[in-house]
Amino acid sequence: MDESGFGAERRYRDLVEMAGDFAWEIDATSRFIFASPRLVFGWAAQDLLGRRVADFLADPAASRHFAVSAPLSHPEIRFRGADGTIVGLSLSARPVFDLSGLWCGARGICRAHDALGHELALNEARIRDSVLQHVVRAVRDENQPEETLAAALAALGLAIGAAGGAVLRLGAEAAKRPPITWGAKPPPAAIAAARTALAERDSASAHAAGCQLVAHRVHYHHEAKGVALLWRRVEEQSFADFDRALLGAAADHLGIVLAQIEARERINMLSRTDPLTTLTNRGAFFDEFARRMLRLDRGTQFAALLYIDVDNLKLVNDRHGPSAGDEALVSLAGILRDNTRAGDLIARFGGDEFVIWIEGIDERGAARRIAAIEGAATRLASLSGSIERPFGIAVGLAMFNPLRPETPVQLIGRASAAAQRHPQKQQGGNLAATSLSA
Repeated sequence: MDESGFGAERRYRDLVEMAGDFAWEIDATSRFIFASPRLVFGWAAQDLLGRRVADFLADPAASRHFAVSAPLSHPEIRFRGADGTIVGLSLSARPVFDLSGLWCGARGICRAHDALGHELALNEARIRDSVLQHVVRAVRDENQPEETLAAALAALGLAIGAAGGAVLRLGAEAAKRPPITWGAKPPPAAIAAARTALAERDSASAHAAGCQLVAHRVHYHHEAKGVALLWRRVEEQSFADFDRALLGAAADHLGIVLAQIEARERINMLSRTDPLTTLTNRGAFFDEFARRMLRLDRGTQFAALLYIDVDNLKLVNDRHGPSAGDEALVSLAGILRDNTRAGDLIARFGGDEFVIWIEGIDERGAARRIAAIEGAATRLASLSGSIERPFGIAVGLAMFNPLRPETPVQLIGRASAAAQRHPQKQQGGNLAATSLSA
């Protein structure tokens, strides 16, 4: 009978389906308990049933517009289709109460709003183009790459309402370089979470230390150079797909800047490094040595300058060839590295001369350091060009006294003279010789 309860319900459902793209009902936990039987933007009804509304929205926080306690019409809901596309919806919803008057859910109708979706897409495209123009302008106009990254991060962060951001370097030297940041610095736990989330993919979202963040790998010519991340507090509105897409679109531009930083660092390193031994070269040593001496001149800390003069290098070259002489110098550089601390300044000062600057050491400590270098240098005798005149070193020491200041040139002159005065040096050199100068 058409007017039976079954017929009335069927007519009601048919009218509802014709009125909207899909009809729905949710329970008190905001999970779908009814959905139109036809496909809902690629989802079958059974795909929705039992799942939370937030699972299908571009902005999960918009699920509150479904779980209404009073009748509501909302024109701007962004629903995620089965293929990942975002559909603009207009929504009408009413609350559902049980027999005792308690709220137990809501039901309503959604209709695809093509004009709305098109306008949202246009707005997002305008925002995306505007932000990327800011990023490109920052990359083009800033002279300092680090400032360029900070400016680019600011443009991105302000566009999506982030609290702060950072660009982290990758590679073996990354730990030595602090991240380049904008705004509020993300907690270390958030940075660690971003690195973990990006271990096997280029883009990710994560939550850590009360923060939500979006992160994207930064590439240059298909090589990963770093990680860019933006964050805000977890209680704020969740990052949307547009935010992640915008960060991804800017990542390649940030990669250009990281490549610029690497190139500048590489050039700077080459200009300050001896190409054979990879120790600091003479010019770079003088710059740093003068700065350190000036700092100590204002305090009470003693320091020592060791001047290492190589004996009989020419015989090695004459007997075995220039490559053997190079091998001998590289071996000596390794010995000097092995007998210095991280804060010591070590350099190749000339063709066969080396210097080491050691701070916070007295004369007895310096003598022990020299003895260790000399002991290790005895093994260089096997590289000699002559048994009578073995390859070895003479070490001169000049102590720096802050109460008796002198110039870098004066201190180096004293250390060099100390090495040259040793009797064994005058006799043509043995395995090693030392001379101390206060």
